[in-house]
Amino acid sequence: MQTFDSGKRVNAACSRWVSSFALFEGVDFVCYQCSTNFHEEEALYKSAMDDLRKVFAGCSQVIKAMQSISYRTKPCSEVFSFLREIKIGKRFDLVCRILHADEDTSAVFVWDGTDAPPASILAKRSEEDKAFSSLSVHTLLSRDVLLSFPTVGTILRVHLSSHLFYRVKPGDWVKLYHLLCEVDRGSWVIKVTSSTKVHHLAQDDRLVEKIMRIYDKRLSSKLGHISFWCFPSPPGLTETDDNCAPFVTLMDIITFPKVTCKYRCIVRVVAAYPWQVEDFCSDENRRHHQVLLTLEDSTATLEAFLCNKDAEYFWGLGFQDTETLRKKRNWLLGIRESSNFVAPRNPPWIECCILSYYTNKADPWNTRLYRIFGTRLLH
Repeated sequence: MQTFDSGKRVNAACSRWVSSFALFEGVDFVCYQCSTNFHEEEALYKSAMDDLRKVFAGCSQVIKAMQSISYRTKPCSEVFSFLREIKIGKRFDLVCRILHADEDTSAVFVWDGTDAPPASILAKRSEEDKAFSSLSVHTLLSRDVLLSFPTVGTILRVHLSSHLFYRVKPGDWVKLYHLLCEVDRGSWVIKVTSSTKVHHLAQDDRLVEKIMRIYDKRLSSKLGHISFWCFPSPPGLTETDDNCAPFVTLMDIITFPKVTCKYRCIVRVVAAYPWQVEDFCSDENRRHHQVLLTLEDSTATLEAFLCNKDAEYFWGLGFQDTETLRKKRNWLLGIRESSNFVAPRNPPWIECCILSYYTNKADPWNTRLYRIFGTRLLH
């Protein structure tokens, strides 16, 4: 062990092969970080740990007494960010709920009821002719797991060393300190830093209660299932045939209890496959039109087909006019017409109608697909 700054900072190193360690938080003596092998040896140190707890309990009385005298130092107030406030490359602290943990606790999925900002999409030209590969939460977990998740608010994956998360479980509320956000394939990814810590919170903690009050108020609004980031658009960008249906999120659609249904939602179109508009039609007469659009909102991504008459209605033109079709596709995907280089794309929010259906009656859930219908692009 080494000390720095006259003992104010301590650095410790241990061999991962022959040593173990655990770090505990002050007065409450809560373990917030430990090596993967420590829990196996915890019983060996129980007596010493009990003695330490007694020491810290005595110290806590001294600390309280010192805080009561006139020259006490005001404790630093903690500042936590919502997921809606994250920015690329900016460190932040987060209060969130653990929705799911991988079996080896190397990654957890977290939620705070707010919508992360839409990420800019940067794709190489060589990748545009390939099917879009998303890091959305529903592509990483089974539908059975997703059924237990909230359908409003962004869910993000945090990838950590297992010793940070080995004691957390779904349903826990935690404080995560010193996180860092990056964007990978158009999706937010939360990464840890060398100083990341995990603190548990009680269900009745004031921060937890505040988050749930905000969330409950959002759900009570008729616009609660619309992404925070779509305002003031999408009025005027598209029109749909069903203006009376309530809006839902993509996670609502994915977890809906019926295989077939119609939905109305507000999304961004983040990818199209095939990429070249000349390939949207599969026959020489250009009568059969099919393109797979990747839709995104604050909760998930979803692939939906746009076919034949629905496609002609959507684009508002015949399939012979490829140049106009290309311009409309570029606008829909947020592609800058004047850019000769690969530039970040920021697609607009649009309103659309989606139909879920199956292709095999004997196996409806595993053959469930989606298509866009009753939607017209006005741009």
